[in-house]
Amino acid sequence: MWRAGIVTLVSMAAGCSSHHSATADAATGDVASDADAATCTDASAWVEAYRTAHPGNGGKDWDINAKTPAEIAADPAAQQLLSLCGPDQRPVYPRIAWEYGGVDHPWINPDVGAVLYCVYIPVVPSTANWAYDSTQDFVTADLYVRFPECNPCKDRQGADQVEGCIGDPTNNEIFVDTASYHDGADVGLSLANATTEMKLVLGDGTKVHLVTL
Repeated sequence: MWRAGIVTLVSMAAGCSSHHSATADAATGDVASDADAATCTDASAWVEAYRTAHPGNGGKDWDINAKTPAEIAADPAAQQLLSLCGPDQRPVYPRIAWEYGGVDHPWINPDVGAVLYCVYIPVVPSTANWAYDSTQDFVTADLYVRFPECNPCKDRQGADQVEGCIGDPTNNEIFVDTASYHDGADVGLSLANATTEMKLVLGDGTKVHLVTL
């Protein structure tokens, strides 16, 4: 279920994080690390190819963040998409993102937003990009735009670089849920009832409050 939270979003310049993307060889399925060379055009093409290749389960099969480690290991295309965000991050591609809880549904109006948002996920101990206060049951998490040059709201100010192109306010819940990925169980936390603050990291490294859910 979606949890109440505050989300911190980060809008960084492309390549500001050190990570690699994976490019799958069509014949062998081998994956070559080449993330820093990926462009917005590449990412858009990979997302559309993934949507076309995974039409099952009412479209839920698009959601790479819902796949198990075994499913990811057997899916070079999913590895490719996951690799465009850095360590301790998960990608949110509006074209293939899903909201769970209540009536499950895909991201609303995905074509009006950026191609890819990278969201920081639970870590222990806390970092400058993701933190948990157990006494308050409170998460603070960052998000940034992976390809800011292709963000339709790139010329807007502050949080409006994301919120101005969010498509629907409820899409923020997908960011919040991603920020508490697996309810923190992967790192020994229990975040099912946590409040989450999300902040946007701007190109100059400063952060602005995005939304409290």
